Amino acid sequence: MKRNTVKIIAVVLADAVVFTALLLGFAWFHHAKPKKLPGTNVIDLRPTAVPTATPAPSETPTATELPPDVTPEPTPEPTPEPITGLLGAKFTEKFTDGEVIYTDECYRSKNVAIEISEHDMKVQWCPVHYFVADIYVRDITSLRCAVSDASNNKEWVQDMANKVDAIVAVSGDYFLFHNRGLAIRNGVLLRDKLHSEQDVCVIYRDGTMETYLKGQVDVNAILARDPYHAFSFGPRLLENGLPMTSFNTSVETWNPRCAIGYYEPGHYCFVLVDGRDTEYSLGLEMGELSKLMYELGCTEAYNLDGGMTAMMAYKGDLISHPCGGGRKNCDIVYVAEPLS
Repeated sequence: MKRNTVKIIAVVLADAVVFTALLLGFAWFHHAKPKKLPGTNVIDLRPTAVPTATPAPSETPTATELPPDVTPEPTPEPTPEPITGLLGAKFTEKFTDGEVIYTDECYRSKNVAIEISEHDMKVQWCPVHYFVADIYVRDITSLRCAVSDASNNKEWVQDMANKVDAIVAVSGDYFLFHNRGLAIRNGVLLRDKLHSEQDVCVIYRDGTMETYLKGQVDVNAILARDPYHAFSFGPRLLENGLPMTSFNTSVETWNPRCAIGYYEPGHYCFVLVDGRDTEYSLGLEMGELSKLMYELGCTEAYNLDGGMTAMMAYKGDLISHPCGGGRKNCDIVYVAEPLS
């Protein structure tokens, strides 16, 4: 009996062991083991190395976006328009861009520049006082002449100057009161009959100025070159740019003087010498006037009407001091803004 009991216990224990093993196997396959679901992939949860990011390719530089090591080509500046006129690009510092500057010493604009100066000197121990208007014009029409329209053709220099808006003006050559002498004003031929004893001064439309000795004046040749002004008073004051010692005039002694000088096309000067006053200004002999024009640097120079007629007006007022109070004239030479 006891033996049977032991067998029964052993069988029960064996069954229990087998049952337990089966139970553990079932639990493994159905609960613990990872499963692959239909239509999915197995996720690997093990740590992996982080991949290094690959830099994005740089964009190709465009015309306006250049790499930092590339210097862009400079934008070319527009070519300025060439300066035209009698002086070209010379003396640009004398002119303005359009603003008008008008003082007691100078006038400046886009087309005209004038510098007024007053001087004293001693000649043979005598006092001499004179004025110089240094003139720069880009257009020959800025250098003009005017004739009195009064009934007797006589007016004061400053009055004629105001009528034509002159910046600076001096006495002319008194041509209306002579019946001979080449006279051209502002391109108009007024008289072609020569005076056999007078030198002639011609300013051409191209800005050049030339003086001719008496007996050597070819009117046809002058007219063929398009003259703008022609004066017949004189005398000529320079020969080949040098001072002269003999002159075609009967008035060589000390007197008030008025002269026009030439440097190059577009650059001129007016010179006015007060005179007949032993304390203030005696005036100049013709030879001394020739030296003065040479010292000023002129290459051509010509004497205009002097004596009591010699006067200079600036800004509408008389600035010189004519002897005896002065004398009315029939014409002036003046500077103003160009006509075109």
